[in-house]
Amino acid sequence: MFHSIAPCLLMALPDTVMLLAMHQEESAMGFILNRQTKLSFHELMPDLKIEPKIQDRRVLWGGPVSKNSGFLLYEHAPNRALDQGLFITETLSISPSKKLLEKAALGELKGRFDLILGYVAFGPGKLEQDLNKGTYLHSAFYEEIALKIPLSERFEHAFGQLGLSPIAFMNVVGGAQA
Repeated sequence: MFHSIAPCLLMALPDTVMLLAMHQEESAMGFILNRQTKLSFHELMPDLKIEPKIQDRRVLWGGPVSKNSGFLLYEHAPNRALDQGLFITETLSISPSKKLLEKAALGELKGRFDLILGYVAFGPGKLEQDLNKGTYLHSAFYEEIALKIPLSERFEHAFGQLGLSPIAFMNVVGGAQA
């Protein structure tokens, strides 16, 4: 019997932290939370015909699939997502909406947000195989890691939530190695 584990965090060595945003029987979708692209927010806006009013900011690399597609990970009022997308928690969602991206660029979003390019996709049974092989450790998702914890600290922080250190899994047969 299928049991979804999303939303959760997936951690893989040497240093990947991923938000598993959607997990269905036939597929799963995640976003890497601790990789920054070389592009800035303002560099991407002219192609979308958006003139940002906010200070320039980083853009995250969410994964290799559709790496030219953007997703806004953003905070909102409880159970009040601002556009179509995936609820992660009652106050955090992810959306591919250009209208929402424009609001963010104009400074009209009340909460924190990150623009993420691309995602990670898993076909039928692939996530389960990876979990069984120890490719990933998974833990509960908590909002602080998505928008509050600095990128450079997210990997160790995610392991710390399990009471573990990533060093304990390096070069260990059957460990959570990528």
